[in-house]
Amino acid sequence: MSEKKVVSKKVAIALGIICVVLAVCLVGAVANYTSVIGVKDNSIASLNSQIASKDSQISTLNSQLGQLQVWLEGNTTLLNSLELEKEKLSLWLEGNKTLLAQTQTWLQGNITYYESQIAAYENLRDKVNQRWNQVNVEPFITPQDQAVRDIVYAITGGWSDPSDWNEYWSDVKAMYTWVVSNIEYRSDGLYPMLPNDPFGDLHFWDEMWQFSNETLSLRKGDCEDMAILLCSMIRCYNDMKYPVECIIIENSTSGHMAVQIPVSGYKLVILDPAGKYYSHDILGNIAFNEITTEINNWLNYWKPYMGSDVYVSRVFSDYLDKTFTSTNEYITWMYSR
Repeated sequence: MSEKKVVSKKVAIALGIICVVLAVCLVGAVANYTSVIGVKDNSIASLNSQIASKDSQISTLNSQLGQLQVWLEGNTTLLNSLELEKEKLSLWLEGNKTLLAQTQTWLQGNITYYESQIAAYENLRDKVNQRWNQVNVEPFITPQDQAVRDIVYAITGGWSDPSDWNEYWSDVKAMYTWVVSNIEYRSDGLYPMLPNDPFGDLHFWDEMWQFSNETLSLRKGDCEDMAILLCSMIRCYNDMKYPVECIIIENSTSGHMAVQIPVSGYKLVILDPAGKYYSHDILGNIAFNEITTEINNWLNYWKPYMGSDVYVSRVFSDYLDKTFTSTNEYITWMYSR
């Protein structure tokens, strides 16, 4: 074979190989391109899905925005109406300042009035209940009351010589005798017990204390009323310079009141107008006995009527109020004064 033919054949083989290689490369490139295109298509499909979802969300938001705009438009009239009413109210308030001020003054006046009415009821309640609850007892002794002063001077003419103690005790005896002779003993009837609240229930009690001027006006009273009057009279007579006190004894069911006058040297005088008892000598003059002796004399006087359990429970005047659980406690206190 000629050399020319051989070359041509080699060239043909080489071209064939080249074509094959190019064909293989082309097929690979096409396959790779197809694969890339597929990935891109999937990405584009995913993006399109996301875009569709966002479009749906935007559509929903646009719908809600539309509803909100409709609501705002629908309530603009209401808001404008409220603003108009606010302006009207402001104008009304401005125009009625005087009326409102007058109304406020009227209300304040009525509050003051009702407060005064409440205070007046409380004052009345306290005055009424003071006569039976035996809590605030010092005010019952009234040596400065004009009615008390008048009767003291009518009976004694006053203590003309404050250094003359014979005159003093003679006049004390005269005042005791006057109370015994001129104040009729009368038991208490039912007495009202006012409630704390004026709308509360009214109850009654069968024990009450009178003030001295009331006893003088009525000329009647029980043991408490007589003792309170006599104590007030003697305190008036000595110009409130010397002690004179009401003394209460009681047992489990009853009580009794008289007057005691402490005397220097641990002596004691008892004046009991309702019980017609007083500390005296055989001539009928007021006598001073030692405290323990005299208090037991008086208690023994009452034991037949009140029982052996009777004891001293209280001593009070316009300057003190002392309670006791036993006579011995009272005696100890008397010696310690």
